[in-house]
Amino acid sequence: MIETLYKIPSPEKDKSECYVLVLTSRVSTRGTTCVFMEEHGKWDCELQRFRYTVKSINTDENLTYEQALGLYEKAKRDIARIGFIHSFAPETLRKSAGSNRVSEQELATA
Repeated sequence: MIETLYKIPSPEKDKSECYVLVLTSRVSTRGTTCVFMEEHGKWDCELQRFRYTVKSINTDENLTYEQALGLYEKAKRDIARIGFIHSFAPETLRKSAGSNRVSEQELATA
């Protein structure tokens, strides 16, 4: 699952800032494990593209899907609190259908 969150409804050159949340599974020495990663992206005028910095990554070989999903949801709530509420995800990777905005109920449970 990959989701990108912006403060504005759609990305804009020279202005945009975003967070990318990634939840995926990998084969490890102990079987299948999950990985969670959070990146922060800012528009780089010189490069004319987003420049990303990894804010957090959890690659613990014992991380279950439920634990990784908990990290994903907590990160999503935390960045929604600072205004990153416009969500974009490829439809094939989106976990469930919904609007492209974090709901007030999701913020209230944060």
